[in-house]
Formats: sequence, C-alpha cells, structure tokens
Amino acid sequence: MLRFGRLATSGGLVANSSGICGRSTGLTCNGSRCPSRALNNRKMTVAEDVVAPISIASTGHRTFCSRPEGFDLQADVSVVGIPDPITWIRCKVHLFLVDLYYDLGVNSDDFERGVKQAFVHISKTMSQGKYFQLIGMVSVEMIRYIEEKCRPLSEHRKLNLAVSMDDIILVLPEDVSVVFAPGRKFCTIAMRVWYLTALDGPDDPEGIKIFKVAPGKDGVPPKRVATAVYEFHRELTKGASENWMVTTIWHWNWNIKD
Repeated sequence: MLRFGRLATSGGLVANSSGICGRSTGLTCNGSRCPSRALNNRKMTVAEDVVAPISIASTGHRTFCSRPEGFDLQADVSVVGIPDPITWIRCKVHLFLVDLYYDLGVNSDDFERGVKQAFVHISKTMSQGKYFQLIGMVSVEMIRYIEEKCRPLSEHRKLNLAVSMDDIILVLPEDVSVVFAPGRKFCTIAMRVWYLTALDGPDDPEGIKIFKVAPGKDGVPPKRVATAVYEFHRELTKGASENWMVTTIWHWNWNIKD
C-alpha cells in the first residue's frame, strides 16, 4: 500500500522538472522564483527541507479508488481531443525503463492512484490555507511558493482550489527523468491532472483541448475543465531514503482573477 507521509494513499509517484517551463503546461519561469528552476538548482544537493517525506511501497490492492482508471468520464463530460501522443509514448517508455532498472512501481495503477490522492489532499489543504500541514509532503520551498500564489486570491477562489476524487477526469505523465550526480542519482516525474472546477473565468486551454462539459441543467452553471501539474522527486542512491517529495505544484486556477 502506498503511503504519502501522514496521508495513506494507494499509488506510486515520479517526474522531470526539466522542460516544464516554456511548454504548453502554462508554467512560466520567473527567475529564481520559478519552482522548476529552483528544483533544477537543488538536484545536485541534499534536500535539507525534507521533514517527513512520502513513503511508497506498492502492492496490488485497489484501495482509496471509487472508479476505474482511464477515461471513465462523468455523464456531462465528453472527449473532444487527445493528449500529445508523442509525449505520452515517450513518458510511458521512460516509466517502463525506470521500473525495469529501479523497481519503483511507477508504471502502475497504484502509482496513478497515489498521484490522485496526493493531488486531492494537497489541493484541499491549500484551499484551507493550512500550509503548515504540507510540511513533509511538499518541499518547504514549494510551500512558500504556493502560499505566495494563493495569498491574493479571494476566499471564493481559495475554497474552489479543493478538488475531490470524483472531479478528477484524467491523470497522465508529462515528463520523466533520472538525473545523475557524482555518486548519486535522482528521479523526478511530472504528472498533469485534468479535473472539474466550479470557478468562473476563462477556459483552461489545456482543458478544453481534450474535454468538453455539457451545458448545465435547470440554470445550474456547468463546471469547467482545468489542469494542474504536480512533480514528485526521490533520490535513488543506494541507502537513501525511499521517500518521495512534491517539489513543483502548479494550478490553472491561480491564473484566474476576480
């Protein structure tokens, strides 16, 4: 069973920060404040801010998951496009190789469920402004970053940062890498999440590219499709801790202004 620090989860985790900025993710670099650049700068050093990181041990049990993996869409959501097939194939190959060489279980349904659990828990914690509860799951550097991003949001927008498991439409790997340093090696995996949100505002280009939500009934406004990118980092050096840390968090909702 996969465990995410104090939060029990049933999935594994992995991603690559290099290449996130400047791609279609919507992430942008802002000098030293860019979360991806900050991770790149830390890859050759010890993560000193890890307090109680994510511990992962994969099993075949299907827990904490109320519906099958894949395109199990809600009745009001339809598929209008497909993710970039080249990126998907490349990431699946990389995940397979990571599993083959390091036996991390990242190319499995358990891993995907773990990503969903982490996403739901972290998004809920952000919406409540209880950032201190993320210590040990999210790097201190990223906790400061998301607190800064959430501070100017209205209470309505903050509350709607929370995402339930039923609102998640699809999770796919976006980038995978293994980085080597003298005597050490690290694995990072970026996962993009497509989900439903009740927030008003402009459409997320990455969301409407693939999914469409049917008009609301009885005057109820329909939810919108939005995306988020979460990155997970772990050291693979022999004898190192078998824990994962969320090192990059990005939500489309941060771009919506009142």
